[in-house]
Amino acid sequence: MERDYVPRRASSAAPVRRRPPQRGGRNSRNNRRKNGPPPIFLIALGLLLVVLIVVLVIVFTSGNKGKKEPSGNSASSSASQISGSTGSELSNPASQVSAASTPEPTPPKEKDVSGLEVEKLDSMLRVGDSGYEYYSFVEETANQYTTMVAKAGAELKGSATLYDMVIPTSMDILLPEDFLADVNTSDQKKAINYIYGSINAQNPDVKTVPIFDALKLHNNEYIYFRTDHHWTQLGAYYAYAEFCKSKGIEAVPLTQFEKKEYPGFLGSFYADDNALSANPDTVEAYLPKANATLDYTTGDDDTITDWPVIQDGTDYDKENLYLIFIAGDQPYEEITNKDLNDGSACVVVKESFGNAFVPFLVNHYQHIYVVDYRYYKGNIAALAKEKGATDVIMLNNISMTRNADLVDSISGKF
Repeated sequence: MERDYVPRRASSAAPVRRRPPQRGGRNSRNNRRKNGPPPIFLIALGLLLVVLIVVLVIVFTSGNKGKKEPSGNSASSSASQISGSTGSELSNPASQVSAASTPEPTPPKEKDVSGLEVEKLDSMLRVGDSGYEYYSFVEETANQYTTMVAKAGAELKGSATLYDMVIPTSMDILLPEDFLADVNTSDQKKAINYIYGSINAQNPDVKTVPIFDALKLHNNEYIYFRTDHHWTQLGAYYAYAEFCKSKGIEAVPLTQFEKKEYPGFLGSFYADDNALSANPDTVEAYLPKANATLDYTTGDDDTITDWPVIQDGTDYDKENLYLIFIAGDQPYEEITNKDLNDGSACVVVKESFGNAFVPFLVNHYQHIYVVDYRYYKGNIAALAKEKGATDVIMLNNISMTRNADLVDSISGKF
């Protein structure tokens, strides 16, 4: 807190001595004349002392005007404004935002599921015309995942920054919390906070990107498919915007992308419940403005060149429309933005959720190297160093963090 400063008065700092009054009437004037004027050096000394005091008061006052508190006290004040934080949240730099900086946006009204038919299947939950994937938190596997991410960040230290993004499924984003209380599924927000907190406790250099709340703020929009477990590209856009905040760059406004729509999509949930066919999805694609091409290597080690970053889905089978994004799930891909010549490069480590996300990065990097860790056979840290990538972006849907086989698969790539 800034202290009030009251400058001292000149009279109290250096009281002026007064000569004792002269006694007598007519004789007092004569006495002064006899004594004569005070020596001139005493007058000069007094004037000098008064001037010096005035100067000191002016300097001291101006020096304290608008003076700010040291940064250490400011940080303590900011930290004290964070209330109700768990240990894992406090260890996550991304969650340490002062409540006084900007008011938290209010999420839209939760979806009204009253009156909708609910069917609890083994593989998914169907509510009305939409499917939702269950999630169960497995602490041991989650710990293996956090250790892997922390280790990957250590391998990349000095050459690239590692960003980690855990993507929630539609269930916790779109369905009301009170409804989920009766569903056998784990709390995804708490799980993500646990994962991020553990990662940052082991390696604070890793940048964990919080996207759960950003998606929740748009839960009344078309950000997840109804007949498929993936997010739409609109959902991926809101995650991309959060990545840009973490990196400190400006996200390209959604209005600047050309939008294409491909109706009739029936995804992975449809195979488990044909009742979803009554209301198929529409795959919306936001095309990058950049002049960019994609080369990829297939699982059979064939190389395909000059492929579109987002393919025209007009002639695609309805079940495969999600594959229009970056040629689907390929072991290795290279995307080149021919409009840039700055040498900027990143590596994206992903599974299928990353497909809709990658096209947004084209506007920011000259080279994007995409690895699907499930099929890639090389070392990702070595790839990043070889290509001169300054950023490595790891995208995993939350269900991956409970799958020991998948965590083992990615662990062996660093």
